[in-house]
Amino acid sequence: MTQLELVIPLRATAPGPDGRRLDPALATWRTAVSASADACMLLAADTRIVAISRSARHVLGFSIEVEVAMPRFLDAGIRFLDFTAGAHPLVDSELARLAPVQTLQTDSLERSLMRIDHRGVHRTFDVTASPLHSPPRLDAIGSLTFMTPMGPA
Repeated sequence: MTQLELVIPLRATAPGPDGRRLDPALATWRTAVSASADACMLLAADTRIVAISRSARHVLGFSIEVEVAMPRFLDAGIRFLDFTAGAHPLVDSELARLAPVQTLQTDSLERSLMRIDHRGVHRTFDVTASPLHSPPRLDAIGSLTFMTPMGPA
């Protein structure tokens, strides 16, 4: 079976020639997100997870190494599900509409529901994502996402 790679057009390019260097303007945000008691994460403009709070790591099932590995949000091992009774995996066009990704495409505040499979349990989150800017650049340098679990944990 051939695996297709999801390509989502973003408004900004990855910082640095290898796409790994953190934009210096995100450093303060990274510190704040890592120390936050809220379930939140910081994505770079290329959708890499560059910071995630302890509570967000817990509800998404990530280890602490996620901040070192900096995987792209959609490639981080989260199984995103639709809201049908069958809880089918989301297709590419639906993945692009998840608030953390869409805010980087639209450069605007985005809100959506997100349902995931976490160790066989389906969890739903109310997700709000905001673009982050660093003037004089016009495009978002990243996004700050907050996730509120809905229902029992």
